[in-house]
Amino acid sequence: MPTILDIARHAGVSSATVSRVINSSGYVGEETRRKVEEAIEQLNYSPNKNAQHLRTGSTKNLGIISTQFNDTAVARINSFISTAYANGYTTTLFVTNGDKKREREAFDLLKSKQLDGIFLIYRANDWSVLEKYASFGPVVTLHNVDSEQIPSVFIDHYKGHRLALDYLWETGCRQIVNLYGTAKGLNTQRRIDAYADFCRDHQIDPHHSELFIDTVTAEKVDAFTLWYESAEVKPDAVVTHSDSIAALVVSRLRRKGLRVPEDISVIGFDNLDVSDVMDMTTIDYSIEEQGNNACRLLLQTLNQPTDALKPLSFRLIKRSTTLK
Repeated sequence: MPTILDIARHAGVSSATVSRVINSSGYVGEETRRKVEEAIEQLNYSPNKNAQHLRTGSTKNLGIISTQFNDTAVARINSFISTAYANGYTTTLFVTNGDKKREREAFDLLKSKQLDGIFLIYRANDWSVLEKYASFGPVVTLHNVDSEQIPSVFIDHYKGHRLALDYLWETGCRQIVNLYGTAKGLNTQRRIDAYADFCRDHQIDPHHSELFIDTVTAEKVDAFTLWYESAEVKPDAVVTHSDSIAALVVSRLRRKGLRVPEDISVIGFDNLDVSDVMDMTTIDYSIEEQGNNACRLLLQTLNQPTDALKPLSFRLIKRSTTLK
């Protein structure tokens, strides 16, 4: 494998000049630059990235870790990558499928200085395990987490869920069912809190949240549909935790001959493309900006110049799956 010294001899210049060309640092005359670039091409030279990382103390590479690669994750990943690229960083994506060992292996790359920082979207390990890695480099998440080691760019889902519930009440819905995400997520608990307060404010009896926690797959939506068919008191509205689940709910209910929203209203959460395609009412909560903010926060921690974090907010997007 050729070295910088080999390139210098071939081009008839000093190794310092070759280094300036490779790293685009310092002035090099056009003719000299041409000779060095020709030597690099002729000798098929490739820079030693590990050596560069040791010199600079930076890989210019940020890790993105997620247990799954769903539509909600993709929206955040794309915006994170765009912000990283605009600031001269590359990214490496790790999809663990919920495997705790694979997740720790990805975090080990931060420990071994092969990543400058990590954006954690969905996790498999407990926070007590992941917090230990924060001493080796910055870690940012979008989880609602109470941690001094791992900052978050989350937005409180209580407000968004309550926005959906209040709107359904305004349209005349009184038997509202909630389909929640993962049980261990604090966002799920905040949604449950919002529903409990909503029921108390309107003096109505809540349904048991345990029935509909972990509704994250098509099979879980099928189970909800079966429950609906057998329910003595039929719900007149459903609030979901994602547009993907809302789309499945609308599809399954319509297959059963139900009219949406005349028989039952459905609200999604995310405002992704699928909600637009299916004309579903949803809650927008700046999901792409979360990815941008996560990257900005990592760059700030790394003392890199970047834009300030943008404020996040909830918006109700009214479409055809809810009553007027």
